[in-house]
Amino acid sequence: MTEQNTPKIKDEILKHFDGDIKETALGFVAYLNEHNMEPQQWFGPAIWKTPYDKYYLCGIFMNQPGKFRIYFYRGDYAGEYYERFIKTVHDHVAPCVDCGGECPKGMDMTIFGKEFPNTCYQFPIQFENPDSGTMEHIKELIEYWKVIVPHNTDKLHVLG
Repeated sequence: MTEQNTPKIKDEILKHFDGDIKETALGFVAYLNEHNMEPQQWFGPAIWKTPYDKYYLCGIFMNQPGKFRIYFYRGDYAGEYYERFIKTVHDHVAPCVDCGGECPKGMDMTIFGKEFPNTCYQFPIQFENPDSGTMEHIKELIEYWKVIVPHNTDKLHVLG
């Protein structure tokens, strides 16, 4: 496939979203591009990974109509952060939905000091159609991942 024919995430956003979701998604992708983290297609035009150095920090799902979802991988979510940031992350812990295949199913995880039962094994933190306030916390979580990814003991999805 030539570079010319490779889908661009911006084109996919323009094709599938309207209104606030479209504007937020385009703004997020512009932020990633400005910081040398241009999303790369992972599985078809609906699933993308965000590269950083030789790792991947997070990804984007656009595989359901009207849903723009930013997801973060399983990792060491620990440390002390301000209350609003931690509450935002806790509010977006995703339960296992039994996506099938070889996924080992849900597991109990501790995320910033709180235990969550039956959490999505691969993508435990998911933000669906985030607003601008939540987007600021997502950017902070990206900065967090830049620090932890080289030391992440679970290499599932994060190695480039």
